[in-house]
Amino acid sequence: MSNWFDGYVNSNGLKLHYYRTGGDKPPVVINHGAGDDGLCWTHVAKALEQDYDLILPDARGHGKSATGKKDYSTQQRTTDLVELIEALKLDRPVVGGHSMGADTSLHLAANYPHLTCGIFLEDPPIILPGETFGSGEQVIDLEKMGTLMVRFMLAFKILPKFIGTLLQRKISPTYPDDEIIPWINSKKRASFDFLFSMASMEMDLSEPFEKFRKIQSPVLLFIGDKEKMSIVSPEAAQQAENVNPKVKVVHLEGASHDIRRTRFDGYLPALKTFLEEIYPVTK
Repeated sequence: MSNWFDGYVNSNGLKLHYYRTGGDKPPVVINHGAGDDGLCWTHVAKALEQDYDLILPDARGHGKSATGKKDYSTQQRTTDLVELIEALKLDRPVVGGHSMGADTSLHLAANYPHLTCGIFLEDPPIILPGETFGSGEQVIDLEKMGTLMVRFMLAFKILPKFIGTLLQRKISPTYPDDEIIPWINSKKRASFDFLFSMASMEMDLSEPFEKFRKIQSPVLLFIGDKEKMSIVSPEAAQQAENVNPKVKVVHLEGASHDIRRTRFDGYLPALKTFLEEIYPVTK
């Protein structure tokens, strides 16, 4: 990590910050989820930096990037990512992300196919009509989920860092420090503007399978277990595969919404294989 550097680009009228591992290697852009920031990919990036140039943006309202002034819609986040790729002169990088970042990556690949040669999606917000939350009977309500997440993240933003760290270690005892510490730091850096806009954030969830149908590059879709609060159901994943033969689904049993954190042992090998298939010569 000592050779990593960071910088800023002017993107979509905002000053966006990013981290980068660097080197003359194939580029991979990885987008974080809501409330996280670029360094929340540290554990994954350390495992990949020998072979890839990893670019880890802070989304608007997160990390060191400017706020979105209450606009965190899918459309704006996608435009941010498009202009970041163009500003850094990246030549068709692999693009991926988790949750909100997966939503951004999905729309980039569907609407700007010339900008990427492959995408990987970690539990994006793809929900079939009438699907329930977890293993319960309550139908998924994204606004209510957003409100609960805001309260949770605000608690960690306000708590003293050492207390938040102890609490998170108790909640997630198997996570290594390079997952826990960046996660805690990201909550401190997340803007109040984003947090208070989160429950009403405009997510383009319309016709997600039409988005998959439009994608021209290989797609790796990670899903976990619904009873562990993973979003994407096996049925939704199957439908994504049905509309586009380029979609490959990896179901990691026992994984929560944070698939890479709860099943890193399965996540990393699958991601490495995917990257090696797209970039066969990396050494």
